[in-house]
Amino acid sequence: MADQAVTPAVAARRVPPGPWSGAALTAAVISLTAGWVHFAYMTSHWREWWAYGAFFLAMAVFQAAFAPAVLRWPGLWTAYIGILGNLSVVGMYVLSRTNGVPLGPHTGVVEAATPVDLACTAGEIALVGILLGMVSPPGRRWVINLLLFAGVALWVLRLTNRLN
Repeated sequence: MADQAVTPAVAARRVPPGPWSGAALTAAVISLTAGWVHFAYMTSHWREWWAYGAFFLAMAVFQAAFAPAVLRWPGLWTAYIGILGNLSVVGMYVLSRTNGVPLGPHTGVVEAATPVDLACTAGEIALVGILLGMVSPPGRRWVINLLLFAGVALWVLRLTNRLN
């Protein structure tokens, strides 16, 4: 038995999980905080329209569930999922504060930005930056190039009056 070779895959399974990285721990704290903010404001949005409340509930659940996920699986796909989810939230925030709410009884009504909104969105943007740091350099380049392309496309749509 002593002469059996231990393969790296077997040895890796025997090692207990080490302490969390600073990036994963910071991402978890920010995500959990953003989820808490969305939970806190869910009922007021639900009173306006059920879909507004459902959106806040979905974002709160996503961000709260992402916190332990990024600690348990701090890998490439977890980072990609976090980047996509949080950029979606930031995109909806920017849209509702510049062009107005895209659907529902308040369609087209531009929402006012409050300090809590801005702080939560700043945290979500910081979270995306942290998650980008957890992605390999080639993956990071792809994500940043896609974001740049999306930004340029939005500016073109805005300057050609296709996006008010």
